[in-house]
Amino acid sequence: MAISHASDLLPGLPFGGRISHLDGNVQDMSQRMRFIVPGLKECESLVPDSEFAHRSSMLTLNGMKLAASAGTAWRARSEETENHTLVIPCVGHSTIFAAGRSLRAEAGATAVYLAACARSEEASTRSFMMIDIDPVKLESVAQAMLGLEGDHAPVLDLLSSREVKLQVGRVSFEIVMRQLTTVLDQFLFEPDLLEFSGLDDCFYRQIAVMLKPALFLDQVDVKPDRGFARRKLDHVCQYILARLNQPISLTALEQVGRMSKRSLHYAFQDRFGVTPMQWVRQERLSLARSQLAIATRGTSITALALSCGFTKPARFASYYHLQFGELPSITLARALNR
Repeated sequence: MAISHASDLLPGLPFGGRISHLDGNVQDMSQRMRFIVPGLKECESLVPDSEFAHRSSMLTLNGMKLAASAGTAWRARSEETENHTLVIPCVGHSTIFAAGRSLRAEAGATAVYLAACARSEEASTRSFMMIDIDPVKLESVAQAMLGLEGDHAPVLDLLSSREVKLQVGRVSFEIVMRQLTTVLDQFLFEPDLLEFSGLDDCFYRQIAVMLKPALFLDQVDVKPDRGFARRKLDHVCQYILARLNQPISLTALEQVGRMSKRSLHYAFQDRFGVTPMQWVRQERLSLARSQLAIATRGTSITALALSCGFTKPARFASYYHLQFGELPSITLARALNR
């Protein structure tokens, strides 16, 4: 079977189909996969050479490496590495042997978290994504979400490789991750906007919940003294207003305010009647309106939207119309006709 015909039988990639590479032999595949598995040593196809095919897409997002892979059955071995990796299957399954344990990654059932260790793997025809994790950053994000101090004992077990459930209650983490990769696909040809998007923070937050859902489900916040909460919220708001033209993530707001996700959400709802990120958007829109009101000829609405922190100009126009009852082009035209 020619490579083009073999590739037609591959399941789709979870992201990056438009920038993917097609490999027709194991050697080329193994070279490419070393992007995210640097210790990869031995690869073997479990199908005849004429039936082998592998498609992949790799990218780096603010230092976080992501790989999407779809291929025919194979077997591989990796030497010990310092990398911490989350393997999320989308189609098919694989068995990974790590630290004396047999771990199964199966679509719809389990992902596999791999701490720094040697490993071997045997996979069916499958499609999956891999995320190279910075354990220090992941622990910091988890603690920020819980409103813990920076010197708190670790709350995530990041030293042990293990299976991770993809379904917790009514929540499918496979679907959650697919939604994030759908957003990722929108930025594939705009790397500067991708870096600005803060999507890496979204991935880290979801991974933290995936690895230890009970930690977040069991979280119960006692509403703090209202005056104390207001002072903390004032500090968060000052932080936001000073950085409206920069990426702002929930994790950063939790760290600045030393508040858990739930406490931060409650504080914004209690004071402003909106979520933290809705308030960020409102302030960015107000900044854009004030700049449009004093605009001169040659002002670009797209450039102005980007300078106010909006990565999608079309979405900016929609939000602007919703908040002010007119399109930004109308505000601009009024300013130019003064």
